[in-house]
Amino acid sequence: MAIVAPAHVENQVGLDLPGRLEAYIRAPIYARVPGYLKSWKHDIGGKVKAGDVLAEIDTPDLDQQLMQARADLSVAQANASSRKSARSAGRRWPAPMPSPSKTVDQHTFTYNANVAQVKAAQANVDRLVAEEGFKHLIAPFDGIVTARETDIGALINVGATGAAELFVVSETSKLRVYVNVPQNYVPSVPPGTKATISVPEHPGKTYGGTVEYSAQAVDPTTGTT
Repeated sequence: MAIVAPAHVENQVGLDLPGRLEAYIRAPIYARVPGYLKSWKHDIGGKVKAGDVLAEIDTPDLDQQLMQARADLSVAQANASSRKSARSAGRRWPAPMPSPSKTVDQHTFTYNANVAQVKAAQANVDRLVAEEGFKHLIAPFDGIVTARETDIGALINVGATGAAELFVVSETSKLRVYVNVPQNYVPSVPPGTKATISVPEHPGKTYGGTVEYSAQAVDPTTGTT
């Protein structure tokens, strides 16, 4: 017969649940200007720094628009310059000239209109120059390229609506784990709860984590939070 001395044992009851790992920050990269992919610099798995160029887009239509806008600006500036000279000449007219004030007012009005056209043309040039900067797709932060959905020569459409993401950059040095907790266990897993995470790729190895947030709502389909 063996005698066993009683001892205090802490409650080690745990809750094993499946989870979904995601990058802590994930940014899909879309084009802001239409065109054709000229080149790409980083492929899947490549490490990038914030500001690195991921790819370059060839934009023949935008380039043509910029050339036309600069030509329009030159014309507007020439018109404003000639009207300025005419207004100065009107002011120098001698007193005997018929209705000098009316003529000067007319030149002044025309000159002001030309100045406004110059400002509008300059604003259009500035807008197109800014769009030219979007020919380069830039990494928004340090991370890893986790997707590349385009290739050289591919047609590039604008924006996230109806257009495919071209790249995905993820910050994976820190990960999020999403877990659906059954409703009756939710009070036992408040924010701040320590967790142990294991993944199939590394059997026998565990990682520490901390519960940060709870949706505070129960999914009526699954009965989980």
